[in-house]
Amino acid sequence: MFSYKSRYCVAAAMAAMAALTGHVEARDIDLQSIGYFQFSPLPPSLVSQTDTLLLSDSPEYVGPVGGTLSAGTINGNGRIYFYHVNEMDLPHKIAIVLENQTAYPTSVHVMRQLKSVATPDYFAAGRDLSRKDLEQPLNESPDARPLYSLSIPPQGRQLIFSDLENTPVNRDALFTGIVDIKTEGPIFARVMMLPMGMDPVDASHWVKNLPIDEIQLRGTYTGAKRNMEVTTPFDTALGGAFVEIGNDREDTFINGVDEMQNKAFVRDRGNYGVSYTLKIPTKGNEPFRLYFNPLGGPYSGSFMVKALHQQGARRGQTDTRTYHIGGADGISALGEGTILDSRLLGNYNAGDLLTLNFMPAGASNLPIRFLLIPESLANPQKHQTIAVNVPKDVKDILGHPTQGGTQIPVGPVGGKDGDKGTVDTKKSTAESPAKRAETIAHEETKKLSDKAAADVKKEAQLKKAKDEKEALARKKAEEARLAAEKAEMSRKAAEAKHAEIERKMAEKAEAERKAEEARKAEAARKAEMARIEAARKAEADRLAAARKAEEARLAAEAKRLEEERRIEAARIEAARKAEEERKAAEAKARFEAQRAAEKAALEAKKAEEERLAAEARARLEAQRKAEQEALEARRAEEARKAAEAKAALEAQQMEAARKAEEARRAEEARRAEEARIEAERKAEAARVAAEAKRAEDARKAEAARIEAARKAEQARLAAEARRAEEARKAEAARLEAQRRAEQERLEAARRAEEARIVAEAKRAEEALRAEEARRIEEARRAEEARKAEAARIVAEARKAEQERLAAERAEAERQAAEARRIAEERYKAQLEAERKAEAARQQALAQAEIERKAKERAEAIQRVRDQQESARRRAELARQQLEAERKAAQASKRTPSFSELDDIHGDTSNVTIPNAVSIDELTKPRPTASQNTRRREQRQPQLSPNQQYVQIDPVANEPQQDQMPYTPQNEQQNDEENPPRLYPLG
Repeated sequence: MFSYKSRYCVAAAMAAMAALTGHVEARDIDLQSIGYFQFSPLPPSLVSQTDTLLLSDSPEYVGPVGGTLSAGTINGNGRIYFYHVNEMDLPHKIAIVLENQTAYPTSVHVMRQLKSVATPDYFAAGRDLSRKDLEQPLNESPDARPLYSLSIPPQGRQLIFSDLENTPVNRDALFTGIVDIKTEGPIFARVMMLPMGMDPVDASHWVKNLPIDEIQLRGTYTGAKRNMEVTTPFDTALGGAFVEIGNDREDTFINGVDEMQNKAFVRDRGNYGVSYTLKIPTKGNEPFRLYFNPLGGPYSGSFMVKALHQQGARRGQTDTRTYHIGGADGISALGEGTILDSRLLGNYNAGDLLTLNFMPAGASNLPIRFLLIPESLANPQKHQTIAVNVPKDVKDILGHPTQGGTQIPVGPVGGKDGDKGTVDTKKSTAESPAKRAETIAHEETKKLSDKAAADVKKEAQLKKAKDEKEALARKKAEEARLAAEKAEMSRKAAEAKHAEIERKMAEKAEAERKAEEARKAEAARKAEMARIEAARKAEADRLAAARKAEEARLAAEAKRLEEERRIEAARIEAARKAEEERKAAEAKARFEAQRAAEKAALEAKKAEEERLAAEARARLEAQRKAEQEALEARRAEEARKAAEAKAALEAQQMEAARKAEEARRAEEARRAEEARIEAERKAEAARVAAEAKRAEDARKAEAARIEAARKAEQARLAAEARRAEEARKAEAARLEAQRRAEQERLEAARRAEEARIVAEAKRAEEALRAEEARRIEEARRAEEARKAEAARIVAEARKAEQERLAAERAEAERQAAEARRIAEERYKAQLEAERKAEAARQQALAQAEIERKAKERAEAIQRVRDQQESARRRAELARQQLEAERKAAQASKRTPSFSELDDIHGDTSNVTIPNAVSIDELTKPRPTASQNTRRREQRQPQLSPNQQYVQIDPVANEPQQDQMPYTPQNEQQNDEENPPRLYPLG
């Protein structure tokens, strides 16, 4: 088994290896045992927050169709953060399209692109993006080079982060990522979820905007980069402390607007997508540890810790370490169902300036804490017990003998109190067993009494000190118990207050949620009604526009038909006029020719033969010309009939050509007429005379023929005009019938269209009513499901709260039991100390009693010696008196023997002291209290078999005050008044 120091060294080595390799140490710390709830808060202060954040996390679960998830405007430095789950059957992709809505080209620089794995393990996806955010940090230097740049023309759109095109997001998989960009003007960004293979730029024109969910984590915010600093340095001498992040108190959530909802107010609850830079200054004299402690629930992400050394040999140097929570350390997330989970983020020295970089990981929960725990609190040193060789003759402070090799507590190893409790083995309080046998009992008694008095005084001092210590310990134990009870009461009150606050907050949140849901339902109903009304109005407008368009089309068609009829009538009228003009011209030409022939016949009467021949030629020529003209007229009629299908312009061109042809023919006729007139004028003189009668007959016949031809031509022209008028009337009737039929068809079509529109409107209204009923039914079912879910959640929350309260009560009971156990142990220790003190006191009293009895025995011995000395002096005086009497008798009679002298006074009573103790026996050396360790009642009396009684003078027990000087008369008087008594020895 490792010793304490060896275990600590091994643990320190493992912690150092874990710090160097970048892995979180698997060793936890018992936060409750080191006073976690008494840690001091170190509130952070906001220094700055910059850059634009476009957050796309609502709707978090996308389905049953894709669309635009989030959209907003970025101008300058910005970040796009997306976090979505595909709830559709087919794989989809995330697409980000930028649109330049200005009138000028705008450049966009893409600085960084990060994406996580697409996986159903939400913690794995959030953890992966958190790790990549620290492994591939954003270069914020002014000369940083972008990954790529692009220029977007006015009203143009372009796709960025093209790697997302090849990243399918399967059903129930979470996919998250970030894009950091820098724009030179306002850019409107869209985040969409589309089917694989669809063109994102084309889809951005028509894809629908998806509604926001109840979490409302989307919109445009200011604060993608957040710098915070703890203004009060952490002092290692003041115990543990913590810095809390993401609590919406010291670290408030950022606010923004949702441009997809007419810039509605939104909050980023959790500051997801925000890059944190947190600075913590420290001071003190001992090293400390940094721990990560999740409060809001499970957390799985990465942290980077930079330590700037400001003391010692490494002053000015910076150590950078990255720690990963979850995944590689064998757990999915830290903090599931408890707030006492923690992970070590390294060991540091007092005075280091800590800088923490991180981004709240997706799928994880806030708030979180960073704990700063001094090494003495995180790893308290225990008292050690060492063995020292103590000689057997060394006594403790109470005078008790010790055993060799006794273990004595010496306090913390290497501590400043390590010299307490040590034993001086150089001195020995044991007294030498070879005392002088000649020491008189008085000196021995004095020494024993002095020693007993000193021991009693010392024992009294020790007892007083011990009593004071015990009283102080009892006082501290009582204070600790009262503090524990007060802390327990405070904790219970805080828990009750916290529970009440949580209940009120839950009720308030539930009320707000219900009000929000009611508001949303009302807004959705109003929006649906507005949509239905707008659809109805749009349908009515469309029908009206269609009806107007149809009427306009019918009017245009009628106008076109009328125009065609007018053009056709004009064409027929022009053709008729042209034919009439042609026929009139032909008749005029024939009439003029006939008149010229008659004039020539009148002038050529004299030359009848020449005239007849010339007239025959002229008639033949005129007939030929007439036939030619008729043929030409027929050809012109055929060309006219062939050209009737042509436009009015062609008729005009034909009319111009005809007029030109007629002018040419008129010119030729004029020239021929002039030649003929000239010829007739030359032959007129010869012809006029010879032809007078015949000319008159011929003239009459010709006039009759001409009149008949004219009448026939007029009849033909009238018939042709009649046929043309009939054809015109028939065409006009046909056109009118066609127009009426077209109008009737259009009217029928209009009525049918109106009936269809009415039927469609009716069907749409019925469909809308059915849809409204379905929506109401779905809303009712959703409300019932929501209420059931809310009831289930409330029941689960109540159950969880009851379980938590039960667990807290059990924990409180356990803590109370532990406190009671500690108090009982302290009380038992106190009782044991009192028992030991009482035993020591009893032993001291017993020792004092022994000393007192020894003193009394010495005094008794001294009185016996005094009595023996007095008896010896009286015997000596009696002997001297007897000797004097004997000498006097010898002098008077004879010299008696010594034996006679002994019996000289026969009448003197013989004083016998049975079992008397001799002087030698009284002065014999006896064992002292320091040598004889047996108790007094265990000792055997050291008397001879025949020594059972001793003569004791009771007067000696009385105070020896006001004694008279010793005289034989006093001695004799004392003997007569106080005869000796016998007392049992011992």
